[in-house]
Amino acid sequence: MKLDQKVVDSIFRELLEENSKRYRQLLDKPANNDDDTYSRARNALAKLSEKEKEFVFAFIDLAIADSASVIFGTLDGSHFPDGIEDDFIVTYKNEEIQGSLQDIFIEKAEDKGVYK
Repeated sequence: MKLDQKVVDSIFRELLEENSKRYRQLLDKPANNDDDTYSRARNALAKLSEKEKEFVFAFIDLAIADSASVIFGTLDGSHFPDGIEDDFIVTYKNEEIQGSLQDIFIEKAEDKGVYK
């Protein structure tokens, strides 16, 4: 496996598999009167049907994917947020890996159905 693929696979797994699962577990707990961010979100979700909750969780995955895509695009040199005008050199194990990170990530997100 190429190193760029390995890096994206690892980050994708953490963001859209492990973190997504963790958010669902934390937000699927019973509503309560606590005032932390998760409790407020849980209380709001408790008012929704199971189908509506799935729409919210799918949107969370979309927001995660879009955020990661912006970062990978910036590192690849295909996206330039305001104030960033030059290219990055991204190395892993002494090998340059930038150039296709965003494409690899978007393909994985599409395969998972994030953009549906």
